[in-house]
Amino acid sequence: MPSGPWAGTVTVAVISVLFGTAALTGTALTYLPALLVPSALGLPFGVPPLRLTPLGETTTGSWAVDLIAALVMIAVVWMRLVSSSRLHPTGGVARAFWAGLGATVIGVVAGNLVRIVYLSFVLHEGPGAYLASLVGGALVSAAWGAVVGVAVGVAHAIARQVTVRRASRYRSEPDVVTVGAAMRETQQPQRL
Repeated sequence: MPSGPWAGTVTVAVISVLFGTAALTGTALTYLPALLVPSALGLPFGVPPLRLTPLGETTTGSWAVDLIAALVMIAVVWMRLVSSSRLHPTGGVARAFWAGLGATVIGVVAGNLVRIVYLSFVLHEGPGAYLASLVGGALVSAAWGAVVGVAVGVAHAIARQVTVRRASRYRSEPDVVTVGAAMRETQQPQRL
């Protein structure tokens, strides 16, 4: 019985909401200003933020792109975790952890690529700057995805462990169909 993608997907959505919260992000960046270096180079910060309204003086278009990027990230994580569960239905906890981590890396890269393409059009980047933004953004996004993916991997691994325990508990108890078939076989008259 494979574990579903719910735990990992909800975890990445919550992390996206936390990145969209100005109080948390602002406080973290106050104490860790080195995290702003990629943003100073024109690359996206962290994971795509999921927020209900634009932040501060952010334009509606920029907010909409962030929202679309967050939804792309969440959808990619969902699809990768579903695919992993289908390909490896009997996979263990370690496989579930690595599936969650990998899905998050790919999801963050996909979501941030949406933001990078938008920023390149807004900034009217030339071909060289566009290529550098894509490569740099993919590398920075992969690093953020790996950091955030640990939490998603743990959540997915815990969900897999719970699912495996439930399945083993139900497999150890005989079901009604098996008991009924066994009773019918013993009650059949012997034919010679």
